[in-house]
This record gives sequence, C-alpha cells and structure tokens, in this order.
Amino acid sequence: MITKKKSVFVLLSLMLILSACGGSSESTTEEVAEPAAEQETLDSPATTAAPAEEPEAEALKVGIVLGALGDRSFMDSAKRGFDQALAELGIDGDFIEAEESERAAAYQNLIADGKELIIGISFSEAERIKEAALANPDIQFAIVDMVVTDDDGNLLPNVANIIFKEHEGSFEVGYIAAKLSKTGKVAFMGGMDVPIIRKFQTGWEEGARYANPDVEFCAGYAGSWGDPAKGKEIGLSCFEQGADVIFAAGGATGDGAYEAAAETGNYAVGVDSNQDYIQPGTMITSMMKGVDKSVYKVIQDTIAANGQVFSSIDSYGLAENFVGSTWLVDGTNLFKEQNPDMAAEIDALVEEVAEVRAKIVSGEIVVTDVTAGG
Repeated sequence: MITKKKSVFVLLSLMLILSACGGSSESTTEEVAEPAAEQETLDSPATTAAPAEEPEAEALKVGIVLGALGDRSFMDSAKRGFDQALAELGIDGDFIEAEESERAAAYQNLIADGKELIIGISFSEAERIKEAALANPDIQFAIVDMVVTDDDGNLLPNVANIIFKEHEGSFEVGYIAAKLSKTGKVAFMGGMDVPIIRKFQTGWEEGARYANPDVEFCAGYAGSWGDPAKGKEIGLSCFEQGADVIFAAGGATGDGAYEAAAETGNYAVGVDSNQDYIQPGTMITSMMKGVDKSVYKVIQDTIAANGQVFSSIDSYGLAENFVGSTWLVDGTNLFKEQNPDMAAEIDALVEEVAEVRAKIVSGEIVVTDVTAGG
C-alpha cells in the first residue's frame, strides 16, 4: 500500500525526470496536492466555543406595610408607587394593609418571607423600622416621612430615610388661595396635630401672607386621619367665620372639609395626591407630595445597590418637583376647565406661581420648616 508520504515522493521524482527531458514544470506542479488534512486546516475558519449564558438576575423581593387604603391621598399614593414598580421594574412584591397594632407582626411576616427591601409608610413606623433594621442588618429597609437613628443619633446602615419639604409646596398653594380669596380669609384643617402637619400649616400661612399681607386665618385639627365628619365640622365652622378657601392636610378626614366647601359654595385645596377631581368646580388645586415617586425611586436604588445595604437621607421639595401645586407638578388644571370664566385670571396666576417657585428654589424666599433643628 502506498502512503501519502510515498505518493509525494513519487511525484517529485517524476517532476525531476520531466525537467531533465525539457518538459514543462508548470503543468506538473498543478498536479501536486497538499495533504488533505493540511488543506482543510487552511480553508476552514477558526472555531470558538459559544459563550456561556449568564444566569438571569433574580427579581428583588420587596414588601411594603401600609395603613388604611382608600384615602385618595397619602396611603393611596404610596400604593400607587409600589404598583408602578411592580409593573415596570420586575420586582417580586407584596403589600400588607394593616392597622397600627398589627404592623409589628406585618414586618416580621415580610422578614420571614425573605424580603430584601421592606418599606414603612409614615413617621409612625419609626420605632418598628428601627427595631426590625437593628435585628436584621442584612435586609434593606426604607421609611417615608421620618429619619430613623440609633440610640446615639446615628443613621442605621441599612435604612433609607425619605422626607419631604411640605412647607415649600404648602407655601405655593397658600399663595394661590390668598390670590383667589374674595374675603381675605383662608382656612386650614389638619388631621393629627403633629410636627409634620404643622409644616403644612406654616408653609400655607406664609404663602398666603406673601400674596396678601393682610390675609386672615382659621384653623382646626380633627385628631384623626379618617374622620370626614370632623373634617366637615371644622370646614363649616371656618366658612361661617368668613373663610372662603380651605386647605385640608388630613388623609381621608379631608373629604369632609371638601364636602363642606362644595355645600357652601366655597373652595378647597387637596393634599398629597391629585384630588382636583373630588368635588368638581370646588377644588382649586392640590398640594402634591410625591410619596409614589419616592417609593418607586427607593426600589430603583435598592436594585442598583445589587444586594448591598445602604443608608441615605433623601429630601424632596420644589426643586425636584416632588411637592407643590398640581398646576406645576403635573401640569393639570381641572379647576380652570370647570371654571372657564376664570381662565384668564388662572393663567396669569400660574405664571406668578412659577415665579414664586423659582424664588424658593433659588433661596430668595425662605419658607420656615418648623421641624428643622437649631
């Protein structure tokens, strides 16, 4: 049997003989073939192994503890932000709607369920968040409307603290109310008499006074976030005293104040969510507070942290467009649509409010924050 090496040797010998006899080497050379194995190596492209697919990241497990839903205000806003994160960020989320006495157990249930981010809504959750965060240092926590610290006043390493400059947004709507008031007297109705609601009231009164130095005020506190009857009682009382616009910062209690305004032909300003639709023609605007935006953002931040806990204080105000009149925050103006005879007046007022906002953001106007230390 003739091997490949022997075949090449025979061909070379024939070439030498033909050369010596005057034959053409060109035609003979074409008959010389490279070994098949070598030819395949030259003609075939280099092959590489396909890269291994990276494992798909697991969805962030998020839990949120809420108070009573259906207030069309603060708690509903928090739930709205959570729902948006569920739809857009691909999280694995659960919410618990609980009475205050049930919330400690709610946090423990979320911890036991393996949640990686647990969010508490309201300043009232501070001690419960603190206790849970200290006991579970590997879990990320967040709280809205409070800054949680340890017993020495230090931030906890696994708590994101979210607060708002409600006084700035309240200044904005107070300015609007005083400009539109025909009696020169405006009213404020608070839910619970707590520092954060005093921020609303102080900003409201300073904004109204900036618009009209001679403005007068009426105010009352209901002692509840869920007592519309008491809210209505306070509203009616203030309207009887000559007020013609009321700002309610009291969750579902505010519904009663809005009802009082509608029944007496006066006006109202909503709070936290866009409540301009609640009493058509009565609601001038709402003092937006982006609880929904803040819940969504802290979930984004936790995803970006990629499993690492973090500590932060995020404070949102006019500069971030998280607080203020619906007219500027989301660009809606249902009041103008329902009162076309006031359109020119309202359009001019929108421009004024934008100028006021710019002065607050720049620091030319400083609104009092009654919760600031020092």
